[in-house]
Amino acid sequence: MKKFMTFKIAVTILTAAALLFYTTSLPVDAKRDKEYVAKQIRNLKIDGKLDEWERAEIVAFDELKDVGQGIPKANDFTGQGRVAWSAQDPTRIYFAVEITDDELQDINPPDARWWEDDSVEFMFDFDNGMVRDSLVQWTLGANGKDLSAAASKQNTEWVLVKNGNDYIYEVAIDPTKPRGNPQFANPGVGDKFKAEAGLTIGLSFHMNDCENGTREHQIGWIPGGAWDALAYGDLTFDEEILAVEPTGKLTVVWGSLKQ
Repeated sequence: MKKFMTFKIAVTILTAAALLFYTTSLPVDAKRDKEYVAKQIRNLKIDGKLDEWERAEIVAFDELKDVGQGIPKANDFTGQGRVAWSAQDPTRIYFAVEITDDELQDINPPDARWWEDDSVEFMFDFDNGMVRDSLVQWTLGANGKDLSAAASKQNTEWVLVKNGNDYIYEVAIDPTKPRGNPQFANPGVGDKFKAEAGLTIGLSFHMNDCENGTREHQIGWIPGGAWDALAYGDLTFDEEILAVEPTGKLTVVWGSLKQ
């Protein structure tokens, strides 16, 4: 009996050791509740025309973030977004965001309660730390001028096209360039960012919908607090390329083109 118990204990220890080795050998890629697989767009022109984006995945802004009692009616606010990248331009992340908003609120200067003006926020967990201290925020005002939080002229190329109540943001963000407000810029995180096929980082992007002097809703593609690192989605960079044929028709090119 004593020998059997000793053998059983030894087996238990070996099993636990094997399990520990297996779990610590697993990939550390993040696996959040939602994933956006970003395709490549080559030679993107930031002009507010979204022809290059035709086949990129669209995600609806239909989840509440920090503020709001419910999703507003479509004639009050609606939004959607797309994400892309390019191996030829690996330090930048591209965004196309389309918003319909019945009233523009612009009462605050940049970096002063910008969240109470209509604006789009792009927030990243570059290191997949999944804690608040690893997050970085870019904010672009719906007036087409204001850059707040980490956003600066050096690290943000963007254009906003307004047509009535419809807004198109086309944006390229480069976290390796100098940042804006240091309180929100978290300059040591993502400053060496370089996208490559298969890389996954955390992403939350969303819109502040403001009226009557305050923020009434914050709405994005994934629910939960904007500064809750667990309420982010996975942004995975994919090797597929959205290319344009000579006819002008968009198609998907499988695999990376040789540079």
